Amino acid sequence: MERHEPDFIVVGEKVALGPLRRDLAASYARWMNQLEVRRGLNHGGVATPETQEKWVEENLETSSKSQPATVEFTIYDRRDATPVGTIGLLGINHANGTAELGIAVGERRGEGLGTEATRLALDYAFHVLELRNVLLETLDWNLAGLKAYERAGFRRVGVRRGAVMSRGRRTDLVIMDAIPEDFGASVLG
Repeated sequence: MERHEPDFIVVGEKVALGPLRRDLAASYARWMNQLEVRRGLNHGGVATPETQEKWVEENLETSSKSQPATVEFTIYDRRDATPVGTIGLLGINHANGTAELGIAVGERRGEGLGTEATRLALDYAFHVLELRNVLLETLDWNLAGLKAYERAGFRRVGVRRGAVMSRGRRTDLVIMDAIPEDFGASVLG
């Protein structure tokens, strides 16, 4: 398999964010199909390299616009430039300055990579896209995710009680958001 040198857009200490890549469609599908990722995203469908190729194409097309509706990144572990997940700003509303954040870390979970990737995505949202509020929804049993999101700059703003089925039972959906005033200084320079 040909190895491509990643094109980093946003660089942190542990991770870097780069554009989605066509040659990683099979990896994106593998991550989406991992049980812990599927449960965390509350995603029931099966991803294939073909569906992920289509997703990459759609995102590359829309993210190149001057006011994109979605901006998706591949997350790289900077130790060895290995792609480990994806993170995106979804449903961007430029008029209101809002978006939702979605993340899927397929490999190397529990090492702080997702926390830093979330922080870098928020930095991009606030200081490049000039958004004013980024929303995140997660399942209440995702304690590691909740802690990581809080470390990255999100605050809990509400709970939708019993809003989703997860692990065979009704589960609360925790609603979190982040705003620039709580975020602090940018690492983007």
